Amino acid sequence: MRAIIFLNGTPVSERALNSVNIENALVICADGAFDYIKGKITPDIILGDFDSVSDKSFPETSEVLTFPPEKDFTDGHLAVQTAIDRGADEIEIYGAFGGRPDHAYSNLSLLYQSKQAGAVAVLYDENWRVYLLDGAVKLSASVNKYVSIVPFFESAHIISTKGLKYPMQNVTLNRQHILGISNEATESEIEFFANGEVLVFVEL
Repeated sequence: MRAIIFLNGTPVSERALNSVNIENALVICADGAFDYIKGKITPDIILGDFDSVSDKSFPETSEVLTFPPEKDFTDGHLAVQTAIDRGADEIEIYGAFGGRPDHAYSNLSLLYQSKQAGAVAVLYDENWRVYLLDGAVKLSASVNKYVSIVPFFESAHIISTKGLKYPMQNVTLNRQHILGISNEATESEIEFFANGEVLVFVEL
């Protein structure tokens, strides 16, 4: 099952919202994200402590899950866990960036949370897709646009790449030398093999 999650980062534009395919998907809205999807997309579930939403006139058809403000998990974590608990194995996450930088950083871990549960998640914003991947990878890309590959943990080993301006062969990426930043796609599909989880940022 596919799930779509809207978070309370930079509001998703109306143009971008119109391109989101919600057909046959479980739509989850976290807290203040309701302010920018209201009247455009009706969520199946609205959740959070509701400290950042300005309008709480939620649709009667939406299930509302209320959590206390003092909790051990972010609204993003709760949204992803709810999607997983409801059976999602594909998760699209919007509004993960912008706003508070600590939340933007923590939202990268939503990819790992999903992966550990056997689901595939992707973070979307207006101009980027972000993945957490390992092993043999094939991804669509836009020619001459940026592709950055960085380790999620302390390091990761790139065996080979294809379709990138600056190829990597037997390269170890680590957090002291972020070698994989600002590569560029030379083909509409890129390939690489990674030993260890890597965050892949693909410019649209």
